[in-house]
Amino acid sequence: MTDQHDKIKRYLDEMCSQVKAREVHTDLRDELGNHIREMMLDKEEEGLTREEAAEYAIEQMGDPAAVGKSMHRLHRHRMHWGLIIGLISLAIVSLFLMWIFTTNVTDDRFQNSYNIQLTYTILGIMFMSFFMFFDYRKWKRAAWWIYILLNAMLWINPMFSKSINGIYRYFGAHGFYLDLTTAAMWVLPLAVGAIMLDKLRFNCNAKSILTYIALVALPAVLLFQIPDLVRLVMFGIISLVLFGWITRKWLYTVIATMIGAGIGLLLLLTTDSFHRLERFSVVFNLEDYPLGNGYYNNSIMGILQSAGWWGNGLDTAFDQFKTSYFDYPGVLLIDVFGWAAGIGLLVSIIWFVASMVNTLPRIRDDFGRMIIVIITSMFALQMVYSLAMTTGRVPILSVVFPFIGYGNHLIFDYAMMGLLLGVYRSKDTVSLKNNKSRPTTTPIQ
Repeated sequence: MTDQHDKIKRYLDEMCSQVKAREVHTDLRDELGNHIREMMLDKEEEGLTREEAAEYAIEQMGDPAAVGKSMHRLHRHRMHWGLIIGLISLAIVSLFLMWIFTTNVTDDRFQNSYNIQLTYTILGIMFMSFFMFFDYRKWKRAAWWIYILLNAMLWINPMFSKSINGIYRYFGAHGFYLDLTTAAMWVLPLAVGAIMLDKLRFNCNAKSILTYIALVALPAVLLFQIPDLVRLVMFGIISLVLFGWITRKWLYTVIATMIGAGIGLLLLLTTDSFHRLERFSVVFNLEDYPLGNGYYNNSIMGILQSAGWWGNGLDTAFDQFKTSYFDYPGVLLIDVFGWAAGIGLLVSIIWFVASMVNTLPRIRDDFGRMIIVIITSMFALQMVYSLAMTTGRVPILSVVFPFIGYGNHLIFDYAMMGLLLGVYRSKDTVSLKNNKSRPTTTPIQ
């Protein structure tokens, strides 16, 4: 051991006492201790005693408190204050829009919407705070258990729950319900990625690829049976992005995308009892469906045309469509504050996604980088489509607007951002010496 000498041990103890991130203490002891040992060996070869060599080496290293403080500056937990301030801003916008909605809508069913939104926001921020300080590496150790549990819940849910609009989406009883398919959409890619990261990155053969396909196929089949096709499609897209990022085999990823899209289209053509394809075809001839499937699209475009640059103000009159504003926060924002507010929202979303992407090069371990890729891709997918729906020119689907949309999805939104912020917070404190996500060429002493 490099710190067997009492003086060296005391030096390293005092140095480490200045470094608050305990995760790096072992690495610092090994690194600085080895350096001290090398200097001792050099001096012992020159004729100094072991005691004299130790004193010389310690003197050359400098004051342990000063060295420790410099190491603390290099290896400390860091907050991404830009993203945190952005999240606070989105929470304020969300609550403000819901206040506007509840003060204008006359339907008694929606009068409690603001309180519900506030509750979900507070719960979401609590989960975000937890995951921000959570050791994200524990996800990897629990990945199989998480995968098995969520798939079991997807399997048994239709047996015990009631369907909403033909979908067995919510799991629970006695007033508490978990949005199960949203949980699966977020958590299962993390679990599959944690299970397959090392296998696919360093041993990408037919066996590992088939294993990945099987792990993705099981929840895909269960989501199709529920059936929640929107969450199924988003889960499939993120699984493909994850496979491409891990393996760097983009040709295989493109081929898999084409095969998956073909299978999905075939299933819709043969098994779609809810006529979901009509929602896609209607956007090409909206004038033929003013009150049918194109009602929401036409209503959104009418509001955009009437809003102008500065909107219709806080006292906007509510018609039948506007009672659905809690599903379309972007349209509500433009209706009240105009196109200028819509452009501001667009710029904010671009900045928010770009900030998440910019965290990726700063993360050193592969598992942390994988988490960033999954979370950023999922948020970008939802935000882009939600913004597209705000134009009225794309099919209206149950894609919620992260952070400002209404519903208990906020809990997952904030929790996942907490996980991302937790990865960023630990980026300078994670030890890579025993990181199995990177091949090691030299034995660990």
